[in-house]
Amino acid sequence: MVARRLDPASDAMLRRPGRPPLPALLRPLLDRFETRHLELMAEAGFDDVRRAHNAVFVHLPAEGSRLTDLADAADISKQAMGELVDDLVAKDYLERIRDPSDGRAKLIRWAERGQQAHRATLDAFATIDAELSAAFGATRFDDLRDVLLDLVRVVPSGSPQG
Repeated sequence: MVARRLDPASDAMLRRPGRPPLPALLRPLLDRFETRHLELMAEAGFDDVRRAHNAVFVHLPAEGSRLTDLADAADISKQAMGELVDDLVAKDYLERIRDPSDGRAKLIRWAERGQQAHRATLDAFATIDAELSAAFGATRFDDLRDVLLDLVRVVPSGSPQG
């Protein structure tokens, strides 16, 4: 992974006295990981994938899902999810089929190109992991992963109620 110049917000955060709060560190990292992921996807022939598509890709199970369930899982409106799904259907990543449990409903599932993109994503993640492991050392990188796994287990999930 090539070192990049910091964006102004990250640069300002790191210049403040004291230790930056964890969310302030994680946000720019996620942005950089997503950027690298999209670079690798483009290199693999999937140059029409956008960040917004992750709302679908992350939440779509292998067996498919109804639009309303996808929208709920991604915590976005049905209209926004519908637009993303329409775009991905048009790009041949997804397909809509009749739901076998309810003929009136549609299931959204991976098309062949979507399955190929999913495999390319797993390869991209492995590449990113290898780049980071090489940059920081395998032991240090594995320790970081362990700490992050512990955080995922400890920090509560879900949207705040309000």
